[in-house]
Amino acid sequence: MKKNTKLPKFYTVLASIMLMMPLQSCKKSTAAAPSSGSSLASNSINKNSSFVTPNSTKVVEAYLTLSQYYGYSYNDINYSNVTHIDFSFMTSASATDATLVYQDQANIATEASYYSDLTDKSFLGYGDKLLAKAHAANVKVLIGLAGGKSGGVTNLQAIFANNTLTGQFVSNIVTLCEQKGYDGIALDYEYPGSNTDGANILTFMQDLRVAFAKSSILKSKQMYISMAMPTGDWAAKYYDLASLAKCVDWFSPETYEYGSATQANINSPLYENSAIGNTSATDDAITYYLNTRGVNPLQLTIGVPFYGTQYTNYTALGAAATGASRATKDMYHDFIQGGTFTEMWDATSQHTYFVNSSTGMMITYDDAQDFTTKSAYIKAKGLKGAMVWELSRGFVSGATDPNPWGTELATGVLH
Repeated sequence: MKKNTKLPKFYTVLASIMLMMPLQSCKKSTAAAPSSGSSLASNSINKNSSFVTPNSTKVVEAYLTLSQYYGYSYNDINYSNVTHIDFSFMTSASATDATLVYQDQANIATEASYYSDLTDKSFLGYGDKLLAKAHAANVKVLIGLAGGKSGGVTNLQAIFANNTLTGQFVSNIVTLCEQKGYDGIALDYEYPGSNTDGANILTFMQDLRVAFAKSSILKSKQMYISMAMPTGDWAAKYYDLASLAKCVDWFSPETYEYGSATQANINSPLYENSAIGNTSATDDAITYYLNTRGVNPLQLTIGVPFYGTQYTNYTALGAAATGASRATKDMYHDFIQGGTFTEMWDATSQHTYFVNSSTGMMITYDDAQDFTTKSAYIKAKGLKGAMVWELSRGFVSGATDPNPWGTELATGVLH
């Protein structure tokens, strides 16, 4: 669920591999109703009821996307490292069509070419394989919705503003979960821009919870809803978090991308270090949700990136430098494995960085020490766990442990 500005994702349409749920069938469904429709009001299920009971079971939720640049198979995942996988991204076909579609259909043929054992080379064909392996390991699979600042959010903003379209979209999600066995949804809506926008998202979440509860197939199954969240009041102020907490299992602030393209600093600091340009950090976001907004810590995770920043023309932390985001696996493979970088620790931000003084390069990403520190923070704060963006960016093909950062994170959070 990471912002689309961080790494490439592609979201267009290829009809032969779309998940097409005709609107006619959606209208016939009894799984959901328009948000202001009388059928919900007359139903015994109250959409304002508390559908979620917070509990202390820790989670490592990890987004997983297909990509023609980051090939990563359901065969490569160490399922013991995660509890929930957000298979991403789907959205509505358009701003006026609530059909549920994969966002990157123009590139699915290229993406699916990585997987030689995949007969149905579509997003949902991959999903079938993922579901089988994940469920065999008792790992839940959620459908990731929207995805950053892409057209997926633009489409859903219009869908959620229309009661009829919201009802159709909810019905399509329920149908997908019933037919395929998905365990819920993870909404990555970046970000609400008004109180109306936030209220419409709440209505969608409430309607979806009611629809899950009314489904003859899903009502006896634990269905999950999670939300990727902004890091502060600038966008979170538009959310009614007390009402959302009744239907959302947990909230995941995107506590990364605090870095800069022009100043050498830390991508995902635990604490502020204004001296190097990190004027906000993970702890600020968590403090905001806990203290300012009153979110139950058992409904709050921290965002953990499997990507970081590579800087050239580096002289010192806080000094001018040229930075760009890169997958953790790429920086590790290109630089750290060669042994030419010195590992450093910024005690103020509580984060690792690596420096090659001879080439003037600095790289920063979450490594083993950072996962140890952040896992201790999660436990000290009594938080639900961690949310990862994104599994394939941490995969080191051919390594003794090809999922090294996943293993480190799971060891700290789940054990």
